[in-house]
Amino acid sequence: MSIMMTKNIFIISIISILVFSTGQMVLGYGGPPEQNSSNNYTVDIQSDKESYLLGESVIFSGAVNKYDEDRTLRITIFGSGNSLIVTQKTSVDSDRNFSHEVSLNEKFSEGKFTVKAQYGNSKATIAIISFEINSSENTVSQDNKIPAWIKNNAGWWADGQIDDNSFVEGIQFLIKEGFMKIPITEQGSVSQDNKIPAWIKNNAGWWADGQIDDNSFVEGIQFLIKEGFMKLSK
Repeated sequence: MSIMMTKNIFIISIISILVFSTGQMVLGYGGPPEQNSSNNYTVDIQSDKESYLLGESVIFSGAVNKYDEDRTLRITIFGSGNSLIVTQKTSVDSDRNFSHEVSLNEKFSEGKFTVKAQYGNSKATIAIISFEINSSENTVSQDNKIPAWIKNNAGWWADGQIDDNSFVEGIQFLIKEGFMKIPITEQGSVSQDNKIPAWIKNNAGWWADGQIDDNSFVEGIQFLIKEGFMKLSK
């Protein structure tokens, strides 16, 4: 009898301990709620271009998902190796939009940069984009990008479907109207009798077929200008 009572007391004690412990676990599950309401703020940001020259300015614009008059938007720019270049704050309008300009001054150099935009204190809602700073040589190359439909004219000339004068007049018109950009080139005296070299026509045909790039074709046009085959109005 004594042994049985002892066992019952022991079992009751174990059950009590388990109930008490379980109660503590239930009451303590998850702990107190975290104060992280800032995690609900998100940012959408973009730059006005993808590539720039030193001395230009980047215009960042975008919107946040909800407005808080006590918050500012922080824009931070990092260079190679995640090195900090500049960090600036800007306000957000009550309509949730923002716009901010950053000058690409002596702190910047040629290369790729990462931009992080953060609204408030939450690191969980940082928006990340990137942009590049190119040399002036690369920019000239971009300016010389010629609309694809102009290749038809060059292809017809290379195939003999139009004569030299028609081709030259067509190119002059395209340059004058701004469809084709040619680097500043010294103009030669107007040629009346000389025939355009065959390699120029070959270049035009190769360019039309995609075998050479825009810059190579532009070099041929520059030759025509220098040798007086093509006259550009000033």
